Amino acid sequence: MEKEPFYKKIGLLILDEDGKRFMVCEKAKENVTDDYIMPGGQLMEESDIACLRSEIGEELGCSVDTPSLELIGEYRDVAAGRPDKEVMIRLYRGKIIGDPKPHSEIQRLHWIGVTDRTNPRISPIIRNKIIPDLIRRGIIT
Repeated sequence: MEKEPFYKKIGLLILDEDGKRFMVCEKAKENVTDDYIMPGGQLMEESDIACLRSEIGEELGCSVDTPSLELIGEYRDVAAGRPDKEVMIRLYRGKIIGDPKPHSEIQRLHWIGVTDRTNPRISPIIRNKIIPDLIRRGIIT
């Protein structure tokens, strides 16, 4: 039986207009890590969708276009900033309504793609699991 991950998160894959890059967030170092992480957050609400609505509103100042949401997959790896813990991210692809800007604990937004795979600033789960899967499935090129 598989061990429960320490962190259970819901993430939103926001693609650029060309479908070649996606948005990641950077927190301040004092917030556990300043690695690039997926927009979204820890599952505390009663549903994935409620979590995304709450976290995207808080982090990006935008709304989630709920009808556009599609579950991409569930990923597990070492937690960013906590190599002794495991994180699970259930990742949805979807659109946002509004102009995203860093809010709350988010310091900056970045767009990354295939060529950023070796960037040491990218969290382990994005580098090791999410990017390879997105490439394999043709979601990003």
